[in-house]
Amino acid sequence: MDYKNILKLISENLYCGIFIVDKYGKVVYYNQSINDLAGLKVESAIGKHLLEIFPRLTEETSTIMRTLKTGESLKNYAQNYYNYQDKRVTILSSTIPLYEDGQLEGVVEIFSDVEKYNNLVDNKAGRDAVEKAVYTLDDIIGSSKSKKDLKNKIKKTADSRSPVLVYGETGTGKELVVQCLHNESSRRGKPFIAQNCAAIPGTLFESILFGTRLGSFTGAKDSKGLIETADGGTLFLDEINSMDITLQAKLLRFLQEGFIRRVGDNTTHAVDVRIIAALNENPYEAIASGKLRSDLFYRLNVINFSLSPLRESKNDIIELSSYFLNYFNKELNKNIYGFSEDVIEFFKKYDWPGNTRELRHIIEHAVNITESNIISMIDLPDYINIRQDSNNSNNDPVLTDCENYAGPLNKQVEQFERKVIINALKQYDCNVSRTAKKLDIPRQTLYYKMEKLNIKLDKNAE
Repeated sequence: MDYKNILKLISENLYCGIFIVDKYGKVVYYNQSINDLAGLKVESAIGKHLLEIFPRLTEETSTIMRTLKTGESLKNYAQNYYNYQDKRVTILSSTIPLYEDGQLEGVVEIFSDVEKYNNLVDNKAGRDAVEKAVYTLDDIIGSSKSKKDLKNKIKKTADSRSPVLVYGETGTGKELVVQCLHNESSRRGKPFIAQNCAAIPGTLFESILFGTRLGSFTGAKDSKGLIETADGGTLFLDEINSMDITLQAKLLRFLQEGFIRRVGDNTTHAVDVRIIAALNENPYEAIASGKLRSDLFYRLNVINFSLSPLRESKNDIIELSSYFLNYFNKELNKNIYGFSEDVIEFFKKYDWPGNTRELRHIIEHAVNITESNIISMIDLPDYINIRQDSNNSNNDPVLTDCENYAGPLNKQVEQFERKVIINALKQYDCNVSRTAKKLDIPRQTLYYKMEKLNIKLDKNAE
């Protein structure tokens, strides 16, 4: 089979274009996409410098030249430029550096017509506008004080116009709280729109959030954004820390003034929408790492809900487990009446890294798998049973190993390090490259440590 011709056939029938340039910026490969975005024939491209082909581009405005200069990738980047025929086009591109033996040797850019994304605003807004917030306070399960306090706080703040920030680990029920806020408010009959900020390329998000004016870029229509579509209701922005910092500033301006301006428009108008945002990390850590503007945080944090992880709310676990069991009995037409004592004990001791979502999925798995009318440990997912076996066989391997070491601290550390390296070498059949990758250290560092600790490349090393 002629793979070279197959690859050529595929590339020539793509709706996306491909440029490959060498380290000097000269084109070494180009495929002419079906919709001919670049307006360029292959023979007019090969061997020429990119800036010679597109004279309106500069080293600063060209994504390819920028990546050649910095060595960094640019993913899902929306840009306007004038093609070979001097026609203004808008593309969505991904630009990736090509390295060989650690040296930058060129860049490949894959680009497509952004027009296929133009309907994203309309489709997204239209689809979400008919969505309903389905959760109510009855869906918050648990009789602990923390759950009662949470319900009371939702009731007190539901009708406020003030923005809300909800934060907590993944799986703690942030959207559950948000939907309850909407359904407990006078906005309950108005739109509820939820958008994950990490799900859309940053360069397109402004259009989706604020809408577009006809002609603001190639193919752009007069389109409402999410904020306008949610007028009168609630807009939920999940993972707000994934939103581009520049766009966060524009969202802050809307929160302060209540007016929006569509992309490409010169006029502003008022929109009545309650903004609720969420993030799955500590907001102060997000600010410190540059993911979240401090001024946006303080504006959103007028009302806040900090959701505790399940490991800190273990009094609710049994109630939640019974709720999910009843739910999946109905969904899957089963008649399972409970959990064995060892499962209940495990649920109480487990640290629940995935929180309530993990509990739900574990019970759904068990209800599907069990052949009994009671869920036992064998019905839980494999990763749970593997972890249990590991815990039962050795509660703390590091502490146990330490009992076998003696002498000054630095010598004990060397003994432990030697054992770790030997075990890793055995695991990878004395392959130094794979072992170094496993230990997350350079190969030269591994060789140095092996020489220092007198470790030989022998599968039976002791």
